[in-house]
Amino acid sequence: MPDTPVVASPVDIDGSAQRLAWEVPETGAVAVLVAAGLLMAGGLVAGMVAARAPSFGGGTTGRITASTAIGFGATWAGPLLAIALLGIVGLCWWQAEVWGAVSEPDDEGERTVEAVGHMQRAHRICQWTQIELLFVCLGAVALVVSSALLSTGGLSANAVNWARIIVEVANLLAVLAVASVGAWIGRKVNVNQESSV
Repeated sequence: MPDTPVVASPVDIDGSAQRLAWEVPETGAVAVLVAAGLLMAGGLVAGMVAARAPSFGGGTTGRITASTAIGFGATWAGPLLAIALLGIVGLCWWQAEVWGAVSEPDDEGERTVEAVGHMQRAHRICQWTQIELLFVCLGAVALVVSSALLSTGGLSANAVNWARIIVEVANLLAVLAVASVGAWIGRKVNVNQESSV
């Protein structure tokens, strides 16, 4: 049995912290996560601003105002953003696989500090990406609600409104399909993370 414990974090044997360099894929992944977060925050602010617009009375006008506010708030929630986030989850899986293969455990079961650090970073990025995928799913649901608000009341027989709902339901289904694959890949990254410690 070795005198030093199994390395579980990027720390030198003497206990001092080791600065772990950022790889190009990790930096690109974080840039996409920040951009997606900015889109979500901007949509939320736009939805709140649209909700403050004066609605003259209730009824149809109130529904239109609510629908517009929800629509502005979730404009970003579509399959293209979900696909970009799926790419990040896949990239995290790839990073974990590559760093796991580069540094196979030695006879005592230890991995290099650098490999463990990159595998942990990939795991954290994957977790944040899956949270953003969940938000994209919720935004797609909000777009269906927004379209349904326009179609309630006397407008329900209007084919244009039904067409809008159909498009938003298709959008939701596409986002759910991409997010479910992202969750599946994310579980594989979690398995890699557990086996690296």
